[in-house]
Amino acid sequence: MDERTVYEAVKHGVTDALAEHKGRPRLMRVDAFDAEDEDGKPVRVIGVIDADDMMKFVVIEEDEDGAIFPVPCSTVYRKGAAGQ
Repeated sequence: MDERTVYEAVKHGVTDALAEHKGRPRLMRVDAFDAEDEDGKPVRVIGVIDADDMMKFVVIEEDEDGAIFPVPCSTVYRKGAAGQ
């Protein structure tokens, strides 16, 4: 392989790898804080994502079995302020 062939192969590999990551939302970690969702349910906010040109909070939810997982949430309220 000559230098030009190697260059083109690496360039296409890097370009393809970067294209795979473009659609993923970017996460900005914040100091965690307690808040409420629009139904008044307590949530723990751990970050903010930029998904589809819309900022969303990342909150931790817990299911009936005790499993926890991150969920994007468009609106959160200060504790006690939801539904006012």
